[in-house]
Amino acid sequence: MTDPAKASSLGAREMLERVVPLLLSKDLNGFADLFAEDGVFELPFAPPGVPRHIQGREEIRAYLTAVDTPLVFKELRPVAIYEITEPEAIIAEYDAHGEVSTIGRPFTVRYLWVLRVSGGEIVSWRDYWSPLELFELLGVLPDLASQLNDDDPA
Repeated sequence: MTDPAKASSLGAREMLERVVPLLLSKDLNGFADLFAEDGVFELPFAPPGVPRHIQGREEIRAYLTAVDTPLVFKELRPVAIYEITEPEAIIAEYDAHGEVSTIGRPFTVRYLWVLRVSGGEIVSWRDYWSPLELFELLGVLPDLASQLNDDDPA
């Protein structure tokens, strides 16, 4: 168990360093534990059917642990970390290197995270990624394009 006094002094960079191993090990319960009770998890580029805004630690936990993905991260390599004038916030670019477990296909996907911390907890996490890139990795982009064309009234 983490010492509460020590946890409350965590800044954004330290929190980011705590999160990366959790994401690599798919410990999404552990990731959710780092959010404030009323924390916010945002997916601004989420595809249809995926929430763009989730508020509350338990709601975030429910979403994260329900996601079933064949993407297995083997490494999260920092591309750039931007410390900004707000000490409790940080912007981080990471390349996720891994494999699509269902087909054995390697991948590299770029993520950009905007993280805000207060009292040693995540109060806001914005997760930017390309849904089209992930659809292509999963081999569903041609089917998706076909469905979109089928829906075209022209």
